[in-house]
Amino acid sequence: METVGWATATVAALGGCVLVLGYILDQIPALAEKAVHAVAAVRRLRDEWRGK
Repeated sequence: METVGWATATVAALGGCVLVLGYILDQIPALAEKAVHAVAAVRRLRDEWRGK
C-alpha cells in the first residue's frame, strides 16, 4: 500500500511540474516582445545622450 501512495504522489508532482513548465513556456513570446521594446528604448535613450 505504501508504494501506491508514493506512486500517486510522484504522478501528481510530475503533473504539476508539467503544468508549471507549460505556463512558463507560454510566457516566453510575451516576455521576448517586451525585451525587444526595452532594448529599443535603451538604444533610443543612448542615442539621445550621445546627441545623434
